[in-house]
Amino acid sequence: MNESEEPESFDKAEPQLEESKIDEIYSLVSQQFPILDYYMEHGTLTFHVQTDENSKEAFLKLYKSLKPIGFLPILRREGEKEVIRIVNKPPVKKSNIMINLALFLATLATTFFTGYFISGNREGLDPISGGLTFMITIMAILGIHEMGHKIMANKHGIEATPPYFIPSPPQLGIGTFGAVIMQKSPPPNSDALFDVGASGPIAGFIISVIAILIGLPFSAYDWIPRNAPTLPQPIFLTLLRLTTGSYFLPSSNNLPPCPGPDYVLAILLHPIAYAGWIGIVVTMLNLLPVGTLDGGHIIESIFKGKARSIFLITSIVLLLFTEFWAMIFFVLLFGLYRHPGPLDKVSSLSTGRKLLALGILLIFILSMPVPIFLY
Repeated sequence: MNESEEPESFDKAEPQLEESKIDEIYSLVSQQFPILDYYMEHGTLTFHVQTDENSKEAFLKLYKSLKPIGFLPILRREGEKEVIRIVNKPPVKKSNIMINLALFLATLATTFFTGYFISGNREGLDPISGGLTFMITIMAILGIHEMGHKIMANKHGIEATPPYFIPSPPQLGIGTFGAVIMQKSPPPNSDALFDVGASGPIAGFIISVIAILIGLPFSAYDWIPRNAPTLPQPIFLTLLRLTTGSYFLPSSNNLPPCPGPDYVLAILLHPIAYAGWIGIVVTMLNLLPVGTLDGGHIIESIFKGKARSIFLITSIVLLLFTEFWAMIFFVLLFGLYRHPGPLDKVSSLSTGRKLLALGILLIFILSMPVPIFLY
């Protein structure tokens, strides 16, 4: 997950600019765009410009030339015209790396003890080994997810913090509430916003699938009462079971005898596979198209703020048909915040990224649990 610290709107009054600065900014803007008019609007230097098919690249060049002198351009379409407003680049507060380190160490401890506890009653599984394998796997999944965000942020010149890992009590059975990076400057355009939002879920999903495939052969089977509670089953795992025959089902000689007709065969996930299951769930929740969640970044980059309420309602309805219905509160909380969007809201998302969005939609579907009414 990545969060944005930029203000909801950049269209705010700026201190009066010196004439020399206005001349310098005018020169930089005119190098990239034909200027039809310029004026001060509520204290903000504003340019009425003409755009064309090369405007995305032109805006990026303007962005890179203004940033070193302490300004940011904002490109918006207002009625029949396109305007560029020049605002002061917000100061970036330096992160305290010791907080990141402390949270990382705390999450190492909580995930280790989570793996230790879930391995304690498993025959043939040493609790210490279970704790270590779960800790390493879940931290790798979360870390790779967040580093996907961080790498893309760095690529596009977006200032972002190192990951903040969030520990949770081992008694909850997961050991962590995930991780987050804080985005300290706005993305220049929709391409950058999409890349930052999409990179984490893609990387996290891939490593989660690898963890599941590695951990399943080491998992065990046992008979449980037919209506006993079990983990929600992502669609990916359902398809895997249907194509592989009950997740690499061992021979009947290695199975305990069935206690009776009211029992069903269940898999007891190895800590590595269990960490992969958590990673799949984290991917699904992050891809909900709401607010500043990863899915919210992707939707904003494609639709530019349109149909925001429809995506919020869709997310709520989807969760209502799963065991994760309690996460509706989480969705509503994120839905309260209007996504600020990129600096350039005129340029469209590249065609390649629109096609990639279909792949991300597939990842979201595979990460969703099987609806309750299909059980």
